[in-house]
Amino acid sequence: MRKAEPRLPALSKLGACCLLAFVWSACAGNDPVAEARNAFASGKYADAARLLEDARAGSSDCAIPFMLGVAHYQLKQLEPALIELQSAAECDPANADVRSALGEAYSQKGDDNRALAAFEASLKLNPNHKSALRGAATLYLRHDMNAQAVSVLESLVRLDPRDAQARADLGAAQAGTEDLEKARLSFQQALKLEPANVSALVGLSHVDLKTGHVDEAIRLLDEAVARDSKSVEPRFLRCTAYNTAGRFADAAAECEESIRLGGKDPEIYYHLARAYRKSGRQQDSDKALAQFSALRSKSNATIEIQREAARLMQQAKVLVDQGKLTDAITVLEKSREHRGDTPEVLFRLGGLYYDTKQYDLARRSTRAAIESAPTEWSFHYLLGLIEKDSRQWEQARHSLETAIRLNPSAAEPFNQLGDLAMRRGDYTEAIRNFKEAARLDPRESIYLLNLQSAERMSRR
Repeated sequence: MRKAEPRLPALSKLGACCLLAFVWSACAGNDPVAEARNAFASGKYADAARLLEDARAGSSDCAIPFMLGVAHYQLKQLEPALIELQSAAECDPANADVRSALGEAYSQKGDDNRALAAFEASLKLNPNHKSALRGAATLYLRHDMNAQAVSVLESLVRLDPRDAQARADLGAAQAGTEDLEKARLSFQQALKLEPANVSALVGLSHVDLKTGHVDEAIRLLDEAVARDSKSVEPRFLRCTAYNTAGRFADAAAECEESIRLGGKDPEIYYHLARAYRKSGRQQDSDKALAQFSALRSKSNATIEIQREAARLMQQAKVLVDQGKLTDAITVLEKSREHRGDTPEVLFRLGGLYYDTKQYDLARRSTRAAIESAPTEWSFHYLLGLIEKDSRQWEQARHSLETAIRLNPSAAEPFNQLGDLAMRRGDYTEAIRNFKEAARLDPRESIYLLNLQSAERMSRR
């Protein structure tokens, strides 16, 4: 049976000092935002955000969305923070600090996939970026991508040889690739630097268990539990060690404590069942084994649900291609029941509700998609179309401008902004937007026709 892996560290958060270092580095010597920088220095993030919004108009300074993102992050406003940081990344694609900050913000939101993509983008720009290395390593470990974790953690240890946690994490990654002797060395080095490091104690005990050094593993786990009595991982490992050593009553007590502390891994119940059986408690063993089977079945059922959701998504695509939009909506709603409110399903539903002119449902679904994935420019573009067709002009303009900040190379949002300007008689603004749309996509003839129409109207 699978044994527990070493305890993973909590995902790092961008602290105030780190964020301020990013901001001052990005904005040094930038007069238009000097007052905002002073507000940052005083911790007045709401004032800084207000000043930066005022400075944004007519400015192409990439530091402004970066600072705005940091301000919103500090105010715990994750959705606008992510939008501004993604906008800053589009504005200044070579800035590794911005990408790392975006990764940290997505980590805080719990979106591991987008966070990892941002950290990896940062490391492509600067392979020695410490914050990006730490962020990527934590996510690689969390998702059992151990070979990738080894690579980034070796870089981090090279850059900061006295980082005990980085060495403990490196040991966890090496153990995950079954390179146990290197893992042992990494854990030992971590403990030399920080003898109380629980991650290293647990990790080294795990290596000892795998290599048959059970008594030494128990000694290390005793120390780990003494230092962190509320953690599930050392308790569970001590349960497995006691089972291996034939101390079945002790093993049962440790597995019971693991469950009491919140442990949900089915393996806990498997080892508990073994401990009960060896202690002569057959009825209790049968109950624990039944719980193990139930949890494993639940996990397998989740996989089947995900497969069914994927099948329904494909079925909905076929129905859309056939023009059966109402049927596609029904299928996607069923997929949503299986898979939950993923941004992709919400976005597709929003588009179908928009196409069938059910604007309230379209708006609700698209806004929910944006809440889940704020940096997807196409989500904001769809919301702009919904608001435009609902005659909510200011909301439409805001959404379309957000789409452009997230993807400055997209021509269609400019075209839609041009149409909005035409509706309110602002032909100068319409010409500017149609001209940009035509520049971005010269093959689309409608943009040039719209531009010519706006120019004619401006001459009347």
